[in-house]
Amino acid sequence: MAEWINNNWIEVTGAVLALVYLILEIKRKWTLWIACIISSSFYVYIFFDAKLYAEMGLNLYYVIMSVYGLYCWKLAKEKDNEENKFHHISVKTIIPLTCSAILIWGIMLLILIQFTDSDVPIPDALIASLSIIATWMVAKKIVECWYLWIFVDAFATGLYVYQKLYPTAILFVCYTLLSIVGLIEWRKSVIGKK
Repeated sequence: MAEWINNNWIEVTGAVLALVYLILEIKRKWTLWIACIISSSFYVYIFFDAKLYAEMGLNLYYVIMSVYGLYCWKLAKEKDNEENKFHHISVKTIIPLTCSAILIWGIMLLILIQFTDSDVPIPDALIASLSIIATWMVAKKIVECWYLWIFVDAFATGLYVYQKLYPTAILFVCYTLLSIVGLIEWRKSVIGKK
């Protein structure tokens, strides 16, 4: 076991840091963004090595969005408006987000098919595109981000098992379960705020 951990220390470290990130996200702590920067940096390398290029690009996006999220959650001046509070998604936001997800998925799929040696371009692009949308929703404190995370995490678990990324697959089983907890906790935070 020690030899396996020694040979896979990058993935194990990335998985542990990603779990810390999710726990901080559930608790609505701004430090989640720092944990995300570090864990996502590990996963850029992990996914490049596994030829999951959309996932690699997604983790680069996570690093950038973590800086934005840190700004939104901690550094921006506190304003007494709905955008700065945890809230439910508005109807006018659903259609643009859905269209964006479809567009991002299509572009990623074309890139993966045309320019990479990925053997799983469809699920790789789907996970990445939905994760992009969900991460933006987290930065904007939209409760329904958790519905996307539940689907993405469960779906990604199968992909990571297929790619033999077992620590990451275990992490995503935990992510799926913790995303349900996150949904419950974030929903509690907006009860009575209408």
